[in-house]
Amino acid sequence: MKLLEYELEQRGTGLVVTFPHLGSAPHATSTRQGGVSTGIYDSLNLGLMSGDDLAIVDRNRQIFSDMLGIPIVQNLSMTHGIQVAHVRGPQDMQRPHDADACISNHPEVSLSLTTADCVPIFFHDPVARAVGLAHAGWRGTVNGIAARVVEAMAAQFQSQPENLQVALGPAIGACCFEVGPEVAEEFHAQYGSQDWIESRGVKWHIDLHQANRIWLERSGVSSENIRSCSLCTCCNTDLFYSWRRENGKTGRLLSAIALQASPGTKQGKRP
Repeated sequence: MKLLEYELEQRGTGLVVTFPHLGSAPHATSTRQGGVSTGIYDSLNLGLMSGDDLAIVDRNRQIFSDMLGIPIVQNLSMTHGIQVAHVRGPQDMQRPHDADACISNHPEVSLSLTTADCVPIFFHDPVARAVGLAHAGWRGTVNGIAARVVEAMAAQFQSQPENLQVALGPAIGACCFEVGPEVAEEFHAQYGSQDWIESRGVKWHIDLHQANRIWLERSGVSSENIRSCSLCTCCNTDLFYSWRRENGKTGRLLSAIALQASPGTKQGKRP
């Protein structure tokens, strides 16, 4: 049976994106379905900085936490850089770190971050028992945040790249990620000529998933251990929030991963 790249799973009243190859590590990227927000934030808005009522966002975060069986805490104050934070324990989890990625091997820690077009990248090392999560916008992508996480997990947990299982969550696709020549030039400088850096008149279209895959493979992660969600956040209005589609006035998706769920957690797949 062919291993699916990703799956949409029913969790409670909503749908989440999960990856079968991440195995026992509870994880997901939210969709916009299953929450209590209204208007432009309808309905599972998980962004504290989105402009939505914070009490409603907190309720949505509890809904998502219940879906996964892990606590949802704001781990990162994202700067579109390549810093990686080591979250050493539950107390360390309670404050946001100035970084765009985080790693942990503590069984009581959950990692989370929000996106609305950028790529969430999940990491699971079933051998060293460690997890990681990265936020890869175009700047973080071109500067190699995916590789920085692989390096950090090796340094902190002795993770071997060939043991890492990695997933690229829902993000804006090359169909919709249109940039000017100055951004395209940064990608050309890093990757050379690639068919996924495509000129369309005066604009360029770039595949952020492919760009991050290259960094991962350069770092020793097996291509067979990397899976991608092909659903574009900008195209799929019913499923995802999109910063670009809504000109910044929108909700946020949330991605989270942990080594283990709370006892008694029930997880169900979409029929």
